[in-house]
Amino acid sequence: MQGMFKYTLEGQGDALSLGVDLDSVSARALARLDRYINWSDILKLTENDPEAAHAAERLHTVLQHLGR
Repeated sequence: MQGMFKYTLEGQGDALSLGVDLDSVSARALARLDRYINWSDILKLTENDPEAAHAAERLHTVLQHLGR
């Protein structure tokens, strides 16, 4: 079964807005995806890029919340 997943990205430069519309099937799939990502490896890879490390942490948080 394929779920509904749509996103919008508006703005430019430092003023971006991301909107995501998805159904429960896609939300559960994204939450499961979180289990397959080795976040400690990602943080090691981004240790010299604090902005990317912060973005990875925020993405991890979002994926965890989808699982609830």
